[in-house]
Amino acid sequence: MTAPQIAGRSDALVIGLVSLAHLLSHFYQVILGPLFPLLKVEFGVSYTALGFIISMFYGVSGVCQAFVGILVDRCGGDRLMLFGIVAMASAVLLMSFAPAYWVFLPLAVLAALGNCVFHPADLSILSAKVDPSRLGRAFGLHGFGGTCGYFLSPVVILGVASVAGWRAGLAFAAVLGLAAALLIFRHRHALAIPRQTTYERRENGDQSDIASYKGLITNGPLVSAFFYFALVAGALAGLQSFSVGAFVEIYSAPIYQAAAGITVYLGGVAVGILFGGELADRLRYPTAIACTSLTLAAIIMACIGWFDLSMTVNIGLLAIIGFCSGVSQPSRDILVKSAAPAGASGKTFGFVYSGLDFGGAIGPIAFGWLMDGGHHRWVFLGTALLFAISVITVLQLSKGSRQ
Repeated sequence: MTAPQIAGRSDALVIGLVSLAHLLSHFYQVILGPLFPLLKVEFGVSYTALGFIISMFYGVSGVCQAFVGILVDRCGGDRLMLFGIVAMASAVLLMSFAPAYWVFLPLAVLAALGNCVFHPADLSILSAKVDPSRLGRAFGLHGFGGTCGYFLSPVVILGVASVAGWRAGLAFAAVLGLAAALLIFRHRHALAIPRQTTYERRENGDQSDIASYKGLITNGPLVSAFFYFALVAGALAGLQSFSVGAFVEIYSAPIYQAAAGITVYLGGVAVGILFGGELADRLRYPTAIACTSLTLAAIIMACIGWFDLSMTVNIGLLAIIGFCSGVSQPSRDILVKSAAPAGASGKTFGFVYSGLDFGGAIGPIAFGWLMDGGHHRWVFLGTALLFAISVITVLQLSKGSRQ
């Protein structure tokens, strides 16, 4: 067997295991939402109280993710990734036995501690272990796995809950994660990063973590990347939370038809990520790909908000917008990797990806304020504006990549 064939098989194993871990992280992120109506009745609490569980989860995850990259660079992404899966699955398993509402709060913190490791760990492993010629496709499949997690979570949890109850649904979901952790542990040798590659101390003069992190937060292109993730996450949070209500208010559309919009959007994202990964590897112009696709997404989204269109047309346009948004993601990750200081990929990915949690926490509040004020079209116009601003952040990020 030739060396390229062996390398290709090794890359495929690494990409598959890391994408599986990313799928599980997204799977567990949204696992409680579909159960809220059942939990509300079970524990006699309000939706606001249930929403606080999610806010606590993302708040803790966002704060920790900004700094967990230090541990990834020191301990290796493979160990942290396994910890993340086991922590989230264990938290969900314990939730299935929860006797009261308050028990969910500390378990949400445990799940957040697991969730915060994935982006810095996953992307550090891919950056170190996958051949550069396949890196765009690696990042694409990684993102595709996360999107599939969003899709599968409500299907699995509601499917089991409808037959055996919500506790059985959570327990079944937890067992799936623990089984996947065993599979990844069995092949952990493929994910291990040599100490010299992780630290790269000789090249970096044994720079301290504090000094290294100061360098990140004063690095203009990487700060731009943080704001990029915050903007895109805020846009997605607004669409997921309020696009259905906006369509109902604007067009008096039936809920099932209004909900189809966000469904096809996420489907478009999944397909776009795969296409974008292939495109990034073949063309090698990540800035042009990311900026063009995001600009198209912004223009089409503005059309939905500005013009009176039929719901069929709106749903079709949302699928195209999702595709354009997905195409940009592998190229974006390549730019972040290229701008990362040597030996600090974990800290870099941890810092910039914490913007996702920041945007996910702020976005629903801002878009909810617009909805309460009767500005329903601004759900789409505001999302278009966020996409347009994100193009500027990509241009700033590309400067760091060139340097």
